[in-house]
Amino acid sequence: MRHRAMVLALVLALAGVGGLACGETDEPVGDEPAVTEDSGPAVRAAERRMARAAAAQARRERIAARREARREARRARIRAERRAQARERRRAAREAARAAEEAEQAAASACDPNYSGACLDPNASDYDCAGGSGDGPQYTGPVQVTGSDPHDLDSDGDGYACE
Repeated sequence: MRHRAMVLALVLALAGVGGLACGETDEPVGDEPAVTEDSGPAVRAAERRMARAAAAQARRERIAARREARREARRARIRAERRAQARERRRAAREAARAAEEAEQAAASACDPNYSGACLDPNASDYDCAGGSGDGPQYTGPVQVTGSDPHDLDSDGDGYACE
């Protein structure tokens, strides 16, 4: 019973009721109830209330911890998704640059290297100057002769054809 009385005193002290100040005794004062053998149910009830309050607080703390863990997991998932999207954008940009470079190289290789300023098909049988007296089948505008002149477009030999 002495244990229950100590628990009740602790409960009352935590609740801000009663308690002993320096020099006070454990004797009941005024209408304050004395802890006796008959106060067993009250002490047990106080103990149950304390246990329920402690359990409720522990539950609230667990719930708050779980919520924070879910929030942090969601933040981590969002960060990971953003990093993945950035990686995908960089990969797509690299692929687009590579495709543009390949298209440029393909276009350059599809042009006759003997002429610049226009892309002349290296597989064409003949080129003539547009607006001239030639019979084609292909025609071109002004070009610079950078190598030999297989289509005889530079009639004066100055390096510029169809001027």
